[in-house]
Amino acid sequence: MSNDYPRQRGVALVVSLVLLAVATLVGVATLNGSFLQERVAGNERQAANAFMAAETGVSEVLAVLLDPGYTQWNGAAIMDAVGDGVHAVPGNGGASWSLESVTVTNTVTLEVLGIVANTGARRTLHVELGLPGAGGPNPESAYTCYGAECRTRTGSNSNNAIYYDGRDWQTPTSSNCTGAGCNGTLTSERDGDVAGIYLVGNNDPNAIGTGNQDGDNRADQIQGDPPRKQTDAATTDSGVGVDQWNAYADALIGRPSTETVTVGGNTVDISSFLGGRDAPKVHHITGSGSIRLGGNEHGAGVLIISGDIEIFPANGTITFEGLIILRDGARLSSGSGTANIFGSVISLTGNENAVDADLGGNFTLKYSSAALENLRQHGLWGGNGGPVQVLSWKEKSS
Repeated sequence: MSNDYPRQRGVALVVSLVLLAVATLVGVATLNGSFLQERVAGNERQAANAFMAAETGVSEVLAVLLDPGYTQWNGAAIMDAVGDGVHAVPGNGGASWSLESVTVTNTVTLEVLGIVANTGARRTLHVELGLPGAGGPNPESAYTCYGAECRTRTGSNSNNAIYYDGRDWQTPTSSNCTGAGCNGTLTSERDGDVAGIYLVGNNDPNAIGTGNQDGDNRADQIQGDPPRKQTDAATTDSGVGVDQWNAYADALIGRPSTETVTVGGNTVDISSFLGGRDAPKVHHITGSGSIRLGGNEHGAGVLIISGDIEIFPANGTITFEGLIILRDGARLSSGSGTANIFGSVISLTGNENAVDADLGGNFTLKYSSAALENLRQHGLWGGNGGPVQVLSWKEKSS
């Protein structure tokens, strides 16, 4: 008896196994994708936590620095005030922040790191602050001398210059000016005029304009509202005296960005390292000798000169915008070069041994509210000690 049943070759089993394998692979791939998405989401969450931790740190640092009572503007002091360790952020999944670096120049640059423990998530914020205004009295003349023995002279070797000019001048259009382009222009608004010369605490009726080079006193070379003024009082009409100007100068000298130059009996040319209109600087000159302004330079900022030092223009044309403060015997001289000083000169050195300012030739001092305003905008003058401004706040690229 024959067997007519068809032979079984197992095709259904193979197909089933293949389908099962494909389904398994699809399932595994889907599961891996879910795991990957979960990890990506977790990493993004940790990165967001690190970013929020860094922002928390910036806010806490600013809370310290923006306090009106905070005055120690140097890197070490800021680190001490904030704390250079790790600061935990409560309720943020183990996140913390730390102040990584502080740099103080004409601005304060901070870098704050946010990090999440056990994940390695890190974000760094870069913040730049403008230094607080340095305070400082308002100049009441183009040239002010405090002291009972001030001797301020006008020159005789130029018929066209106005040596002490209290009228309000605009600074030159370009900071790269040459020749007559550095003369500046008178403002059309005359309310900004001040005295050309103001001698404070001086009881000598002949103190202003006692003559120089050829003995020719040129009173016509003083302009302003009034051209010249003298008082026996120890302070100006607004009550400003030597103490206020010295306190302002000391505050600037204490800044880490202030550059100090010591003169040792020689003539030193400081023109090459003066600040510019876009980045005015403070320089403190000490010692004894002479400092020369020259070399066709254009500077801006505050010059504080302390000691038996003569400052004069030489070797070309110099334009300076800002404040010059003379202390401890320092004095101003006409020199042999061409100079336009825009702003104001304050002499705290009146004594019987030297003429505090002897201008003539091509040296012209011009009061300029624009030059002073530029100092205010860069935190070098005015503002009554504040406020601090946040200039930028951004994430540091890795």
